Amino acid sequence: MDVFFERVTIFDGRGSRPVTGDLLTCGDRIAAIGDMPPPPGAVRIDGRNLALMPGFIDAHGHSDLSLAAAPEGFSKISQGITCEISGNCGLSPFPLTEHNRPHLTELYRQYRVPLTWSGLTEYRQMLTARGAVLPLLPLCGHNTLRAAVAGYERARLLPEERHQMRRLLEACLDEGAPGVSFGLLYVPGCFAGPDEWQELMQVAARYDRIAAFHLRSEGNELLEALGETIAAARAAGLTRLHISHLKTAGKDNWHKWDAVQEMIGCARRDGIRISCDRYPYCTSATQFSVIAPGRFRQMDDSQLAAVLQDGAARRELIDGLMASGRDWQGTILASTADPEWRQYSGRTIADIAAERQQHPAVTAAGILQADPLSATGAFCGMSPANLRRILALPYCCCGSDESARPADESIGRSHPRGFGSMPRFFRMMLADGFAMEEAVYRMTGLPAAIFQLADRGELAVGKRADLVLLDTGAFDSSATFAAPHLAATGVAGVWIGGRRVL
Repeated sequence: MDVFFERVTIFDGRGSRPVTGDLLTCGDRIAAIGDMPPPPGAVRIDGRNLALMPGFIDAHGHSDLSLAAAPEGFSKISQGITCEISGNCGLSPFPLTEHNRPHLTELYRQYRVPLTWSGLTEYRQMLTARGAVLPLLPLCGHNTLRAAVAGYERARLLPEERHQMRRLLEACLDEGAPGVSFGLLYVPGCFAGPDEWQELMQVAARYDRIAAFHLRSEGNELLEALGETIAAARAAGLTRLHISHLKTAGKDNWHKWDAVQEMIGCARRDGIRISCDRYPYCTSATQFSVIAPGRFRQMDDSQLAAVLQDGAARRELIDGLMASGRDWQGTILASTADPEWRQYSGRTIADIAAERQQHPAVTAAGILQADPLSATGAFCGMSPANLRRILALPYCCCGSDESARPADESIGRSHPRGFGSMPRFFRMMLADGFAMEEAVYRMTGLPAAIFQLADRGELAVGKRADLVLLDTGAFDSSATFAAPHLAATGVAGVWIGGRRVL
């Protein structure tokens, strides 16, 4: 169906000044832009007092299985997202083998989606069969690759296993994966050294694809982690490196920002096109099990679930948590599938412990014992000033770091960023003095260039008709941890491939 937008303010996604005019889509493509009469039979959209721009690209999402469970992708589409880079932090839902399928089946159990595929093509066919509305462009995850050849326990791979891992990555890139992702904080990626990353980065370089890194440390060893990643890229001949959710975690590390910026600047001057994404919040979120201390940190969530059935192991865990010095008032139970603990979602561990009249370490250990696989935590500890410095970087785009969710909590509870990243990023850019066309570029044209999405991120004749119609003055988010599933305001319409989806 043809759609005709008339007298609308047009942002092209390239950072150009907006113009007032008309835009026509035919099928899934943009057919014409300029001043023109409405063609017969086209659906007419009155764009006066509204802005039309390319659909937003979520540069860092985790909708890999949630979109199969809730194919409408409401949390993303309701904030104007029309495409997501998924498969981040080393975790992709392919390639699957007998070595990693049981673990990933358990990890994704809340979505009730049978993991019957093996490679990227079959995975995409599954999404299509389930009617997924939001297009996903999944990276191939190093953790999934590693587990596909050796499971989750092996610290060092044999040469033939590393060879097999490279062949699996090549197959995924041949099937269209835009690159490879690393999650060096998580099992089994934490067992790998730079030599192993380097081999996979060499494959990505040969294909001219990107390598996206969740650094080994984003806090106490941030500079060391960033340095070794850049060094591995240099050694591999990789020129396209992306740092996922760039941050300086922990107040003791806030002062490191200048050094981080200098390291990235030096690498960019040397020809490594480093880019980054960031969600516009100072509270992170990931699996709650990352707080596990000592030997428990080296276990995947399935192993942790088994070990914590033992009373002595639970006592060891509690002692380790007590000695960790963690800020329990800054540690939030974001979500859990466990019925006993679900009622506390969105509250700090300190508050939950006070209500239950127990030490916070006991509370945290109880959550880990009950639901090590799907419980997620949110962690305060990022600098608001550094957040604004990161967003100001000309190579920084917006990533939600969240899964697509329905309006309800039927498949889990979201971080507020799941519903509010794009409007909050937009508002923060404007508040810091950036022109609106620059804010739009950072959410459209820039991520399209970073991930080489040739037909997205720009309003031009022949490009995909992925469009967002906004009341820019009303575009905002009021999502909070107490009420995270509040849709963005100011979104007048969203089209994906010329079809209206909101």
